[in-house]
Amino acid sequence: MAARMRKARRRTTLPFVLVVAPALLTGCQSDLLPAVFGLGSGGVSAFAPGTLPEIVARPGDRLIGRSGTDRGRCIFENAAGNRFRADCPEGFSL
Repeated sequence: MAARMRKARRRTTLPFVLVVAPALLTGCQSDLLPAVFGLGSGGVSAFAPGTLPEIVARPGDRLIGRSGTDRGRCIFENAAGNRFRADCPEGFSL
């Protein structure tokens, strides 16, 4: 008798999971899961005209080496561990 009840419960759970749950999720809007399966706004922001600041190496940034794609540019790493491209220092050669 108990085995028969478990099978009946499985038969009702499976259609719910496969049909009803995705149907419920299609109407969800969530700021916790932006841009995941169409939920939320995905961090859309308004266009702002202007120019990006020029990236330059500052004292304390570590020189990693020459950029493989941009001539005259080098790869640096800042204190936070972020790597970026900037003009090579004067007299640098590798």
